[in-house]
Amino acid sequence: MKKSSLYEYKNYKQYILDWMEKTPLQGRGQRKLLSEAIGCQTPFITHVLAGDYHFSPEQAEATARYLALNENETEFFILLVLKQRAGTKTLENFFAKQISKQCEQHAVLKKRLNISDTMSIENQMIYYSSWHYAGIHMAILIPELQNVQSLTKYFNLPTNRILAVLQFLTDHQLIEKKGTAYKVKKSILHLEKDSPFLTQHHSHWRLRAIESVQMNRSENLHYSGIMSLSKDDYEWVREKLGILLEQVVERIGSSKDEKLASICFDLFQL
Repeated sequence: MKKSSLYEYKNYKQYILDWMEKTPLQGRGQRKLLSEAIGCQTPFITHVLAGDYHFSPEQAEATARYLALNENETEFFILLVLKQRAGTKTLENFFAKQISKQCEQHAVLKKRLNISDTMSIENQMIYYSSWHYAGIHMAILIPELQNVQSLTKYFNLPTNRILAVLQFLTDHQLIEKKGTAYKVKKSILHLEKDSPFLTQHHSHWRLRAIESVQMNRSENLHYSGIMSLSKDDYEWVREKLGILLEQVVERIGSSKDEKLASICFDLFQL
């Protein structure tokens, strides 16, 4: 069963209800099973989920175990319970800040996508100086683009530029040469959130996106929009986009290398 992301929620009761809805028989019998798991009567579960009653911290922890939440999710779930149990606005705000911090940490893509490979500052300075390095690096995953001639034709770049990029990628163990063909040795790199090269990286591919818009190819997808929304909905949209990116990364991990594409996600406050 695919779980909803807990970090989308501000109300622990709604998370439980949605979780139950996705179980076999759409949650039928789940309230009884949950009551047995946390040591209470079934009517109490109903009172909590439909009324003003709340789980105790102990019941919250037991519920998290029943829902098979990991350690970080359990901590977040208990914070949601404590926030809703808070008897004063000051205490409620305290837990709200803790929840926001947890959401921020969860939003860090390096943690979400389990990316650990990095390059030295000196090598990053070169790699992220132009889109050519990342573009050619990823293109070599495609069998038809694993030699100098095909890369030169595909990217419409001078041969000496292609060779220079290939040499850099080879020297730093990102690709290797086998005969006249090149193979990728390491495909995933990551820039820290505070990296001085992050702006360059984003700028390169957004400029390429602008070029793609101008070409107006029907197979491409471009969308730009301005919206007004609540703070909670802003966080919801950000979380949804993060979940989608997780799903994309998971799917393409075993995808056949046939097309070279760029994906740019942008959600920001004006």
